[in-house]
This record gives sequence, structure tokens and C-alpha cells, in this order.
Amino acid sequence: MTKPTGAFYRHILADAWKAVRRNKALWLLGFFVSFLGNGGVYELLIQGTGRLGLDQDFGGLFGLGMIPGEGSIGEALASVGAQSIVVFLLIALTVLGLAAVAVWVVVSAQGGLIAGARDAERGRMTSFGSLFAAGNEVALPLFLLNLFSRLAVMSFFYLLLSLTVLYLADANVWSSFSYLAGFVILIPLTLIIGFVTIYAACYVTLQRLPFVAAIESAVALFRKYWLISIETALVLFGVNLLAAVGIAAATTLAGIVLLPLLVGASLVEGGGAVALIIGLAGLAAVVFLAVIGGLLAAFQYAVWVHLFTKLHQRGHGGKSKIARWFERLLK
Repeated sequence: MTKPTGAFYRHILADAWKAVRRNKALWLLGFFVSFLGNGGVYELLIQGTGRLGLDQDFGGLFGLGMIPGEGSIGEALASVGAQSIVVFLLIALTVLGLAAVAVWVVVSAQGGLIAGARDAERGRMTSFGSLFAAGNEVALPLFLLNLFSRLAVMSFFYLLLSLTVLYLADANVWSSFSYLAGFVILIPLTLIIGFVTIYAACYVTLQRLPFVAAIESAVALFRKYWLISIETALVLFGVNLLAAVGIAAATTLAGIVLLPLLVGASLVEGGGAVALIIGLAGLAAVVFLAVIGGLLAAFQYAVWVHLFTKLHQRGHGGKSKIARWFERLLK
């Protein structure tokens, strides 16, 4: 049954919340996926803007031995023995192994979360183990999707950084135009990459499309429903803002409650009691943020999965609110 156009987003949000609320396995998967990003699409943009800071010490590259000079890697290796080098290599291999396991867990959880959101939409309750196994089956293409999307965004923002440096070094007409043109072009491209990545992940997980075919299908889907995609991202951005306000309020309230306890403990029991209270409060804060982060990630992925499935249904009733507003203005 086609839902009214005006209620399209409300139904998607309500269905996504119902799916996440009923299946707590999605919360745990969402916790792991939150390390990758909680599905807000705009996060690639936010993460990339941090690369535009000009406070990096480029002279530190000499210390890392990236270019020949004083304090290079060659001189550092010459000053240590073979045993130290072996220990360093073992530590490096251990770190790389742990990083590989972490990436595998996060990417498999992403696929499991997408599959679990689809199953919940169909009324099926699935366990964490079965969902993780389903995500593990598509871990490689999902890893490639995330890798290439982040490499592309990194390239865009380093290009924008270079344009910024040129503008600051010589603020003439051409450098100013290049900076503005780069900003206007690269920022939307970053958002488009985010949309294509989440849609391609859905094609890989739900329809088992190959890597290239999933990207092509995701691009086609975004071109057809780009306004709906942007509006959904804006809605989720609002959800994140409300969540941030709620977390800030909860943190402030917890601080108000803890302050008298800390003062009383310092007067009666001394430093041991204060340390215990601070430790327990810190542990509670970590658990609270982990639960909220997992819930937000699960909810937002569920929204994108529900939107993905709706856009593939004949007569889904989805239409951009912006397009409807323009139609009313032109009448």
C-alpha cells in the first residue's frame, strides 16, 4: 500500500526506530559500526574538514625521515642494534594484525547491520551471530567501498588544502578564484561520495551485486532520487543535533549530581573515595556513550536501508519536499 507522500519521511523514521527498538542485536552491531561512522553521510565531510587545518608541523617530516636530512630514519636505525630492530618489527606486525582484525570486525558489522535492518523491516528477528556472519560474507567489497571513499575524500581535501595554501601565500584574483571554485566543487563531491557509498553498501549486502556493479547502481539511484537523499541526510543531521543536545544535558545533570558527592567524599573519606567515584563515573560515561553511539548508528543505518528498499518499490510514494514546495509556488 502506497503511503501518503507527505508522510514518507515520517514513516521511514518510525519504521527504522521500531526495527532498532525491537532488535537489540542491531545496537551491538551499531556500536562497532560507529567507529566507521554512524551513517549520517555528512560525516565524510566533517571528518575531511579536519584536514584543512594549517597547524601541522611540516618540519616534523624530517624527523620521520620522509626526506633526507638530519634525524632521518637511516641515522636512527644506525644508532640502534639488531635486537631492537627485531623487537620494533614484532611490535609493528602486532599492531598491524590488531588493526586488520579491528577493520574486519567493523566492516563485517556494517554488513550485518544493513542485513539486520532489512530483516527487521520484514518482521524477522535475527541474532548477532547470524548477522555478523552475513556481513562477513560481503566484508571484502564493503572494505573496498569504505577504503576508496575515504581515499577519494582525503584526496579532495588535500587538494583543497593546497588551494588554501596558495591563496594564503599569494592572495590574488586567480588564487582566490581557484580556492572558491575548489570549495564549491569539492564539498558537494564529498557529499555525493557519502550517498553513493551507503547505497552501494546496500546493493552489495542486500542484492549481492559485485563491487563495480554496486557502485554503478548506487550512482544511478542517487541521480534519480538525489533530492530525497539530501533531505534524508538533513533529517538525520537534525537527529544528531538533538542527540548532541541530549548528551550535553545528561552530562551537565550528571556533573551537578556528582559534585556534592565528590565534595562530601573529599571531606569524609579522602582521596581514595574521590578516585573511586571518579572511576565509576568515568566507566558509566563510557557505557552511556557506547550505548547511545550504537543506537544512533543502528537507527541511521536503518533509515538508509528503509529508504533504499522503499525507493526500489513500485509506487513507493516518495517525493522531495523541496520539489513539492516549488510545485506549490508555481501554481
